Amino acid sequence: MPTSPLPHHSGDDADFVPEYTPPAWYLEGLARTADPQPWHTVNAQFPPPPDCRVCGATPAATVTIRAHQGLILAMRWRTATSQLCATCGIALVREMTTKTLWQGWWGIGSLIFGTPFALISNWGAYRKLRQLQRQPAVVPGDTRQLPLGAPILHRPQAYVALIPLIWAAVLITH
Repeated sequence: MPTSPLPHHSGDDADFVPEYTPPAWYLEGLARTADPQPWHTVNAQFPPPPDCRVCGATPAATVTIRAHQGLILAMRWRTATSQLCATCGIALVREMTTKTLWQGWWGIGSLIFGTPFALISNWGAYRKLRQLQRQPAVVPGDTRQLPLGAPILHRPQAYVALIPLIWAAVLITH
């Protein structure tokens, strides 16, 4: 009678104990994967690539840049969180900060909370990006970085912020 890998039964159910010997290929696979990877880590988040998402330059840092628009009774936020090199990041900080300076003050909540928060967080992102400028950037040959544009205080839209600031100062002093 040929031997079978299936459990055998002698007829008496009281002392029946199934016996099974797994195939050799299965036992070899178990030996190779002594510490299997847990199922919840298979599709885990991987760290972002260390290059700029705009131009591909290295080094790059993950920064969050905010723009705030104050409406009379509401507020609107725009947030950009990305891996950016120093040049592309500073260009984006300048653009979004300038928009915040001329669009961010036009509401009570925006004047007190929204715009100051956006400006302070953009200042932190700017400082982080300035740290990257200490290292020479390596830009791939077939890409271009964002143009830096004029500094914030050389843009006329930035001075629109003086109107609500003067208005607030007059209200506070009278």
